[in-house]
Amino acid sequence: MILTRYWPSITSYQNHVIYDQGRPRYHSPTRLKASLSDFEKDYSQYQNDDDDDVGARSQFGTKSYWDAMYDGMGDFSSDEYSWYYGWETIKPFVSKYVLDQERTVPKSQLSVLVPGCGNDPLLLDLYNAGYRCLTAFDYSSGAIERQRTLLEYLPMGSDMDNVELRVEDARCLPDEWGNKFDLIIEKGALDAIYLSGDGNFQDSTKELGRVLRVGGICISVSGVVPVELRNNGFAKDQWEWLRDGSDDLKAGCFVFKKMR
Repeated sequence: MILTRYWPSITSYQNHVIYDQGRPRYHSPTRLKASLSDFEKDYSQYQNDDDDDVGARSQFGTKSYWDAMYDGMGDFSSDEYSWYYGWETIKPFVSKYVLDQERTVPKSQLSVLVPGCGNDPLLLDLYNAGYRCLTAFDYSSGAIERQRTLLEYLPMGSDMDNVELRVEDARCLPDEWGNKFDLIIEKGALDAIYLSGDGNFQDSTKELGRVLRVGGICISVSGVVPVELRNNGFAKDQWEWLRDGSDDLKAGCFVFKKMR
């Protein structure tokens, strides 16, 4: 199966394509590869003294860019933006590789992690699909505030006891998360991490492997990470490649199972 759905041809950031009466917007990975010199906006006010953005390969790999975007200063909607594929495209892979397996735990009790959640409505979609043990994090506090706003779309009285939003760095996740999650779904987070500089992708995939239970599934939607680097990050002596998304158009949907 080659994924082609929801992929407009986007040659510049002005050419957004909107579905379903403006919700959600889907973004092509083409722009993630743009260099820092391709942008004229000044995000210096969002930089900190201890900022490590200097090693970034692209502006999309800088924290200052994402902080500015969630503050309404970016190239995309600060309210809601769905990166790559929407839930309806990812859902069949979750059904095939997670729900259709011999599991005794209902999906309402599966522990799901969404790294680099940004302002993507995936968390909201997962909740509406029946998942209740949800954790999402981003290194931008603005992204977490946007997620809180998105979750306000849920009906009053919705059970939010097991929905957790955190400001965290994918390279160093909380110790107490070790072997906690049954399922990880990331859309473009590892791409942005790769663009943030050398070594960050490797550190992040190592951490994702640490917090995922043995036998757990990691779904990664990616269009930027080099093949060799992904092969190293998800080494086949530790991960079973259930689906290789390399032949998907624009961005691939990769499915990995943690073996040990």
